[in-house]
Amino acid sequence: MSKQSEVASQLNQELSKVLERSPADWILVYLSLAMMKMGGHRYGTFLDAATTAAKLAIYSTFLEQGKNIRKTGFLYHVEPKRVKAIVKEIEDAVAEGQSLKVFSSKEPFYVMALPFLWNEKFPCKENESPVRLTGLTPGERKSIEEGLPPGSPRARILDQVEFSELIEMVHNLSQDELPEEHRMPFSDALMMHMRFRLVNSGTVIQIDSPLVDIPLFALASDSYSPKGERERAFAMIDDVARYFNLLQAWAQFKEGTMRGVEVFDIDLERRQEALDELDVTLRNWADKYHTDGGFPMVLQFAAGTREYE
Repeated sequence: MSKQSEVASQLNQELSKVLERSPADWILVYLSLAMMKMGGHRYGTFLDAATTAAKLAIYSTFLEQGKNIRKTGFLYHVEPKRVKAIVKEIEDAVAEGQSLKVFSSKEPFYVMALPFLWNEKFPCKENESPVRLTGLTPGERKSIEEGLPPGSPRARILDQVEFSELIEMVHNLSQDELPEEHRMPFSDALMMHMRFRLVNSGTVIQIDSPLVDIPLFALASDSYSPKGERERAFAMIDDVARYFNLLQAWAQFKEGTMRGVEVFDIDLERRQEALDELDVTLRNWADKYHTDGGFPMVLQFAAGTREYE
């Protein structure tokens, strides 16, 4: 067992002594651990965001109860004058375009769409060279192509300008789905950040060849997977938020939702084989039912050792 696993196990034992065996308690504990330790948020920022979340819960109930202040206060044991102050704060913020104290979103999730757009916009057939730069001999193109890792997707190798334009394209496509006030303009700083994430994760590799004066970029994986604990922490936070919303929709019997849980034992020597097969199966399933311009869906899951009961 690693040192990190030992600390986590000890932490769970200590928390069990001071917490009730309530899933809600564990959700709050794991959330604070993820946001503060893995996400790097300050203690005060976490408290501010938790307070804002509680205020939004009060305001949501206020609307559900027909804007009845006394009934809202009764449900949550809050004095009516405090409910009134919370409602005014939320409504003033909405009317004046203010921002409440919440966590900032550190990482755009749409980076995972880039490999799919790359394959779509810059495909490469089996009998074609992925290197399309002019002024190179077939042997020089072959030399650059040999720099690709084994199993790389059949896609064109892009120069720096083409790669930057591809990042901007996937950014703009993601912004089209957002309300006007939530859209983020594209910038050189954002482009550099996205390029770093893609290269650092191993999704894209940079090829610095003496045969050309500019760096080249090649797609090394059909999917984006964060590399390193901090990168995965940001992805985890995004996933948990999305998964919570999906389960809320399922609990409310909303159409087009499904909850799936499988509990089983496995031969450890075949565990990775099983996970790899599941990854391929899910990708093929999504490709089968995907329709351009169709209704947006998401399938989200996690698989691992069965610990929490």
